[in-house]
Amino acid sequence: MAVGGRVLENSERKGRLVRPLFLVLGMLCVGLGYIGVLVPGMPSTVFFICAVWAFKRSSPKFEQWLLNHRVFGPTLRDWEESRSIKLRTKLIAIAMIWVCIGTSMVFIHRPVGRIILGVTAVALTLFLATRKTKVVDSDV
Repeated sequence: MAVGGRVLENSERKGRLVRPLFLVLGMLCVGLGYIGVLVPGMPSTVFFICAVWAFKRSSPKFEQWLLNHRVFGPTLRDWEESRSIKLRTKLIAIAMIWVCIGTSMVFIHRPVGRIILGVTAVALTLFLATRKTKVVDSDV
């Protein structure tokens, strides 16, 4: 395929086709992240992390917008730079997981449903607890 008088390599052609898909995925994840901010029990940060990943492959402008976001930026930068989570963020996330899943368990009467919710809560808690903790000056 020729573009601007030069022949594109296979990887360049593939990149030109895939970049818009990553951009759409990033936008979708940002939308889901904002919904997660408003809907109790729905995560938001994981969607913003996925959006940064997608924007890294499609739009440096949107990647920087998200990494510099006033509210979500610091957490996303910590994750991008060192795969770490601040202690306060971990504690809030774990508490919210148990509050939301615990509330759901009140309304679910089937044992299988409660088991699935319990296993999910334990798995999420273990995942968060085993991520590197970023130490900030106020934690010391």
